[in-house]
Parts: sequence; C-alpha cells; structure tokens
Amino acid sequence: MLLLGGCAGDGHSGGGAGEGAAPRDVAAVVDAADCAVRETVSAYGVGGGEGLPAAPRAGAVPDGFVPVAAVECRLAALAPGSGPSRVPVPELGAPAPGEVGDAPVPPGGAVGGPAVPGPSETEAPGTTSPGTRVDVVRLEGDLGPLLAQLRRPDQVPRPDQACAAMFQAVPVLYLVDADGRAVRAAWPTDACGFLRDGAGESVAALAEVDRQELTLP
Repeated sequence: MLLLGGCAGDGHSGGGAGEGAAPRDVAAVVDAADCAVRETVSAYGVGGGEGLPAAPRAGAVPDGFVPVAAVECRLAALAPGSGPSRVPVPELGAPAPGEVGDAPVPPGGAVGGPAVPGPSETEAPGTTSPGTRVDVVRLEGDLGPLLAQLRRPDQVPRPDQACAAMFQAVPVLYLVDADGRAVRAAWPTDACGFLRDGAGESVAALAEVDRQELTLP
C-alpha cells in the first residue's frame, strides 16, 4: 500500500531521525508497466479496485536493469504534472502540517509500523462510481535525478516520533527499459512514512510523451 502519513516536527529535514532502516527488496521485473492493478486506485484513497490483480513487487532497481523512461499511473481527475508531491489531504480535525495534536500518531506507511488512518477512515476527495479513470502517462528525459531519489534510504522513526494524521496520494510509478520491461519504484520515505523531499520534483522534471486512459472498477 502506498498510503503514507505526513510527519510533524523535524521529520522532513532529518532532524535526528536515522537513515536506512533496512536494505530495500529488489523490484520484480515484469514484461510491461501495468496500471490496471489494485494499488493504482488504493494509492489515491478513492477505494475500488475489487477484482484487479496486485501490482508487482516494488523495490530497488535490479542490477543490469537500465531504465529509459518512467510510467506514472495518474488519477485522471488530477492536474497534469502534479506528481507525488501534491499537498496531502488531512484527516478531519487533524493538525495542519508542521503541527502536532494532543495524541501523537505512530509512524507508519511504507517504512513499517502501525499505519496512519488509510482510505477506510480518511478518503481523499473523489468517487469511483461508475469507475476510476486513470491516465497511463509515459515520461522521458533525464532520469538521473529520479534514480538518485529512488536510491535514497528510508529514515528510521525515533521511539518518541510524533506524526500528524495525514494522507498523501502517491501514484504507482514504473521504470521501463528499452525492451519495454518494467519495475515498480519504491519511494524513499521519512521518519513518518511521508515521501522524502525532492521526490515529486524529480518526476515533474520529466516530459510527458504519451498518455492513455483506463477505467478501473
């Protein structure tokens, strides 16, 4: 699940949080990028996805895999180029970013630990009826900054880590090689499970070269 929680306090700047909880698993190499998977819709907190297969294992880029493009599975209702750095949607009554409520929320998301409220409690605006429209967007350009972001380690939460209850939509993103094979990217996260700074910018810097639309259940 790519449903992550925003971090309060100093999580975004490192602020004493540790680096590199554990080496990432290597991503599975598949025949092609596939946005018709459950994670595509669950990543946006809009529900749906029943009957869809699971996405391939996300992780580090395997040795010998040379990406030439990226494919983003983007909710069609979102503005082009919004990328994964869009403003998180806070839970009703939750502290604003940079603030901490009365009761700290344990870190969660992709790093591990108890997850912050997901789509069953806090859903991003939108609807899936009669289906969720998804744009399959191929992006090309200098992949160096994106690959550098993906190599960054996850930050380790401190025992006293305080995190605001937040939701961040993080699109499914594939890297594609010259033969069309694909691996699903695993994003580096901060101590609260929120995307580390710079991740969204590395995607937004790429140029869109193709777009196809899917309607998912």
